[in-house]
Amino acid sequence: MAGSSNQGAADLQRECTRLQIDEEEEGGLEVAGEEDEDNGRVKIDSRYCLVGRFLTDKVINFVAMKNTMAALWRSGKGVCIKDLSPTLFLFQFFHEIDVRRILDSGPWTFDQHILLVHRLGADEQPQNIPLFFTTFWVQIYNLPLGFQSDSILQSIGNYIGSFLESDENNLKGVWRNYMRLRVSLDVRKPLKRRMRLKRTGGDWF
Repeated sequence: MAGSSNQGAADLQRECTRLQIDEEEEGGLEVAGEEDEDNGRVKIDSRYCLVGRFLTDKVINFVAMKNTMAALWRSGKGVCIKDLSPTLFLFQFFHEIDVRRILDSGPWTFDQHILLVHRLGADEQPQNIPLFFTTFWVQIYNLPLGFQSDSILQSIGNYIGSFLESDENNLKGVWRNYMRLRVSLDVRKPLKRRMRLKRTGGDWF
């Protein structure tokens, strides 16, 4: 019996040595689309998923963070929060309204650390997404009347970061103390505290 077993192991080893790694890269595996449920298990719907990390080098207390964010967001359909790693988290919502409200109302914080989030695409891997951007509403003070236009406000937003939207009330009425712009900021770059303006051929102010 032992001799037969040893012979079988030897035969298997010889067969394995004949295997080669296929270096071809043109081929691949094509798979059929999957249904929303598989053997009774509900699949993650990436349409309503956010992936995020907190702007800190400290380890986040996951349980405390999960309870705090769920209480802050008060999602109508609920939220499922999963830790993908000690610093990376998946936030699964169940309705478009909840996702839009969370994205439009940011930035969000936990323990004074900003949450950097990205809406997950159907073909994206959460671990491969660079999370370096956050959104802010910024206030622009002392903008002369001659510079109060939609195009100039958009240019100012793109100077600060990446322009997203302008407060609908910015250009209403006779005078406003400041204008509000929503911009996307790269957290790897320093913030701009001041800005000078001039028209072509004019003077800086």
